[in-house]
Amino acid sequence: MVRRIPFLLLVVTALSCRSSAPVTASIPAGARERVIRGGSLELHAIEWPGRGTPIVMLHGLGGNAASWAALAPRLQGRHIVAIDLPGHGASPAAATWDFATLARDIVTAVRAQWPGEHIWIGHSWGGKLVVAAASADSAGTRGLVLVDAVQASPLRVGDPIATVNGLFAGELDPWPSLDSALAAARKLPQFNPWTPDVEVAFRRAVVVQASGQVVPLLSRDKGAAVLRTFTTDLTQAASGIRAPVLVLSAPQSPFERAQRAVFPSGDFVSLTGNHWLQISNADGTATAILTWLQQKGL
Repeated sequence: MVRRIPFLLLVVTALSCRSSAPVTASIPAGARERVIRGGSLELHAIEWPGRGTPIVMLHGLGGNAASWAALAPRLQGRHIVAIDLPGHGASPAAATWDFATLARDIVTAVRAQWPGEHIWIGHSWGGKLVVAAASADSAGTRGLVLVDAVQASPLRVGDPIATVNGLFAGELDPWPSLDSALAAARKLPQFNPWTPDVEVAFRRAVVVQASGQVVPLLSRDKGAAVLRTFTTDLTQAASGIRAPVLVLSAPQSPFERAQRAVFPSGDFVSLTGNHWLQISNADGTATAILTWLQQKGL
């Protein structure tokens, strides 16, 4: 049985703050790492070569490109590009967390490397960001998939600093060793169930120092800064998206009702699992996406 998590923990994961690149093994088997650039952004991406329109994936706060490693192989040989968002994984931090600016530069970087059409998939914060990206990609967007995504309409999160401290006290401070870090990560809902693919995602989210100490790429201040951007209203951008939309929701998702209001013509599927559906229910998430892609001729 998948353990459910509290409401606020469904709302957000913490944001990474990079002091240097991760140095532990962090690329999933069968994938390759790419560096793409757009506007002021340098972005690292993990690419699974395959067929069809490129499927571009944006992870949630505190995640990274490898957060999709459990899902990608289940999508039956599709061409997948998962991006380390700024300040996450191996991507340097950005000058701003503004949705419109990030979306514009992400789309520029993606178009430069993979011109033509794209299918956009986003989880949590990355789900709200992917709405802005799909809107900016406009004519190139073939489809949009939201995985328990933060709603496109405004969302206010109480005291952001208190939220980050309260939810992530167990992963905001250094661990004395990699073994102790891995042991702690196994207990966190965003890494449940723990698998080799999920371990890769965790390793991509930490820095191992010369002393052996493991420093998480999580930041209270930057996490709070991103939470504050959730008040951004992207309903106008969403209304301009003409491509089909699939919304996947975890049980008791706090976002589903708002998403139905924003995307009244979208397809909605509720899945068992927790907020991190691409990890907690990779099989069900893959089946829902593949079925929808086939139905829409994508």
